[in-house]
Amino acid sequence: MPMATPTLYCRGCNKPFAAPADGRCPQCGQLLTAYELAPTLDLDLTLPFEPPVEARPVPEPSEELVGKPFDCYTIESFLGKGGMAWVYRARHNTLYRPCAIKVLVPRPGSGEAMVELFMAEARAAASLVHPHIVTVHNIGQNGSLHYIELEYVPGQTLQQMVQAAGKLDALPATEILAQTCSALAEAHRCGIIHRDFKPSNILVHRNGLAKLADFGLAKRVNVGKAAGESLAGTPYFMAPELFRMRPASKASDVYAVGVSYYYLLTGEFPFVDRNVAALADKHACAPVPDPRERWPDVPGEAAELAMRCMAKRPEERPPDGVKLHRELRAISRNVCHLGKLVDAALRDLIVTRADEEHRITVSVPQPGGRSQRVCVEECVAPVGGERVVKIYSVCGPARPDYYRRALEMNARLCHGALGIEDVHGQPHFVMVNSFPRATCDPEEIRRSVQEISHWADEVERKLTATDRF
Repeated sequence: MPMATPTLYCRGCNKPFAAPADGRCPQCGQLLTAYELAPTLDLDLTLPFEPPVEARPVPEPSEELVGKPFDCYTIESFLGKGGMAWVYRARHNTLYRPCAIKVLVPRPGSGEAMVELFMAEARAAASLVHPHIVTVHNIGQNGSLHYIELEYVPGQTLQQMVQAAGKLDALPATEILAQTCSALAEAHRCGIIHRDFKPSNILVHRNGLAKLADFGLAKRVNVGKAAGESLAGTPYFMAPELFRMRPASKASDVYAVGVSYYYLLTGEFPFVDRNVAALADKHACAPVPDPRERWPDVPGEAAELAMRCMAKRPEERPPDGVKLHRELRAISRNVCHLGKLVDAALRDLIVTRADEEHRITVSVPQPGGRSQRVCVEECVAPVGGERVVKIYSVCGPARPDYYRRALEMNARLCHGALGIEDVHGQPHFVMVNSFPRATCDPEEIRRSVQEISHWADEVERKLTATDRF
């Protein structure tokens, strides 16, 4: 009599699997652990009328669909499985486009409730049109199987990226979350709560574009036999109020983003335990560990935002995805090296540049064979102490007979102003523009470099008739 295949558990994907030969998760590649040592209980979908979690068998993906027609599609390969569905790569037989087909796992006794929950994902996502949301193309039924046709995103999940790298640097972690929080912001504007924001629900295209998936899914876990109630979400990412049976909200989505940010920056979850009840207690009562205690190189503003998103009280978190997206964008600019901002700003301009530690000098060609040097540097504002990006170009000696013309010019300039600064101990006219580091973007740098170089060269030509600067 053949032995039953044991069930192992992935603490990264939060799912049980029939034990593979290499002992690694078939979705993310992490080593699996014995099911009884799982850090939480089963995190797959559990409806009240289903058998207890411990007794429910783990369905295996159906390979019978691969290579065969499926409604108006041909199934090409199996991609993975979630708590309630198998996902395949397919091709539309009429439009000849690749797509992803998510097929509802047939479960005895699940009935219409499971189908309605499955279709809720399609309806929620289809109501949102956004470049960072996986597009829903169609819903349908093939025989007894219900399915959703989704946009195919070649690449990997954010979960897989973290598993492969151990953790992400602050810049890619922040940029990817900023992209997906722009999608969350759109959902919140439309009154839609995601309810299961986590790295395994973020798909990262090979070109770096991130897309949020699995909108509208209400995943449930049993707290325990005594409680007799169920919870929505994946416990590692669940806000404290969700464990108290409060409804999901924009604030609980923000909490899940905070946990995700913490996980990307450190490669670890802020709270881990072997059962849901103990995990819930940690989410509710334990102080959020500072990511910098685990990885000192985590930028302060990133660590502080992650911890603020995980505040115990919902009103102490950023209010929604809109505000959170703005904060992530600001952090992304702050942690982005100045050289990368300048790279993006000058990508298609004909210039030469010289990079120093805190300053980049750009030589911009001007009419008549002239050129003008423009400096871009990070510094601290003399008033207020704010970090700023300063873009400036020296024009020539500050002659008193030119003061009136300088003031008249300032009234016409869109980017920058003409001021006076000491250069090698002598007062000089300097064309300058400054932006807060947290809000400075490549387009602002680009336009400032172009305008400052033009007007600085104009002033220098009128003051000295030379091309020294």
